Amino acid sequence: MRKLSLYTFASLAFLLMFSFQACNNDAAGTKDPKEGTDTTKKDTVAQNTPPEEKPVEIDKKYNDVARILAGMPIESSSEYYEVTQTTYWQSYAKAADAGWASADKKRFNSMREWSQKELADLNQMEGDIFYPFSGPDIYYGYQFFPTAKNYHLFALEPAGNLSFFKSDDVKWENYCIHVQQTIDDFILGGFFHTKHMRVDMKDAGVLPTLLVFLVRSGNTIAKVEPIEIKEDGTVGISEKADFSSVRVDFLDAKTNKLKSLYYHSCDISNEGFVARPALKKHIEQVAVNRTFTKSASYLMHRPTFTEVKDIIIAKAAAVFQDDTAIPYQFYKDATWDIRLYGKYSGPIKLFAVRYQNELRDAYQKKEVGALPFSLGYHSSHDHDNMMVAIRKK
Repeated sequence: MRKLSLYTFASLAFLLMFSFQACNNDAAGTKDPKEGTDTTKKDTVAQNTPPEEKPVEIDKKYNDVARILAGMPIESSSEYYEVTQTTYWQSYAKAADAGWASADKKRFNSMREWSQKELADLNQMEGDIFYPFSGPDIYYGYQFFPTAKNYHLFALEPAGNLSFFKSDDVKWENYCIHVQQTIDDFILGGFFHTKHMRVDMKDAGVLPTLLVFLVRSGNTIAKVEPIEIKEDGTVGISEKADFSSVRVDFLDAKTNKLKSLYYHSCDISNEGFVARPALKKHIEQVAVNRTFTKSASYLMHRPTFTEVKDIIIAKAAAVFQDDTAIPYQFYKDATWDIRLYGKYSGPIKLFAVRYQNELRDAYQKKEVGALPFSLGYHSSHDHDNMMVAIRKK
């Protein structure tokens, strides 16, 4: 016989008491309540019992793989523990720790302190983060916007998969080298070199790097699944399992809540939207959130990327970007509150044609805040710039 829960027992007791009282009232006639009697008392058991939260399910193998690639220790009970006992891996972990410690000291600590103050209003907004032209950069996305519910990244690089770790003969050394080469560019310069990514991510895609960034931010990987964009622009689990798009669920280090990272390998140019109408619908859905983009190769300056630019200008609640993103001329004072940071000295030589006279004038006329770290193509905070644009209500 099934045992009665506390809630069920209380509910039955209440019903029996109510039925008994109703019979007495019917027999004796309805009487006015006595003065001072509380006639509004409700079933507090049913009303005050909060719904039980389901415990977060952690698939440890994904978190273990992420930590191995990040040069971080794992529990001795893990099936991959022996990997971390090799001479090579221990040397790799030591170098990785030193690299991250150096980056924290030179860039990331000041970046986090700056964002706590200067991006406080953006972080009080609810919702997600839309990050076009991201590559595998969930690190900056998470550090700048730790309060976001979910993160949506879009780039050309293949999402990849983690099938390699299921092999009996995993070349862990090779995967560690590829991940570290990609991250070295990021740690040293604050952005990714496209040419290097083509080589380093040829086999496993961006997924290993995404996982490393998440665990190096203190988070715990819960699950990794292939997803797909449906015809109506929504996202669902993919039955194809081709990992062209992927969702990474992770347990947030700060809130202990489950969050999701969505990465889509796709072309978000005008032609890309023609080829995939569902992709444009999805972009329109996520663009209503806060947009973050940097080191974007000035793509939205080109006539071939006008549609994604127009979607952001029309829908974004706020935008955090550098000069490589949307040209300053499209931010009208009547629509946006603008804050400028750093220094605008023009693009690097490779993109010299993308110089913005309007942005130069704005830096000369407006109050400009400090940017005490570098994260763009100049690799120097003496020349890097960032802008906050908040849509007026």
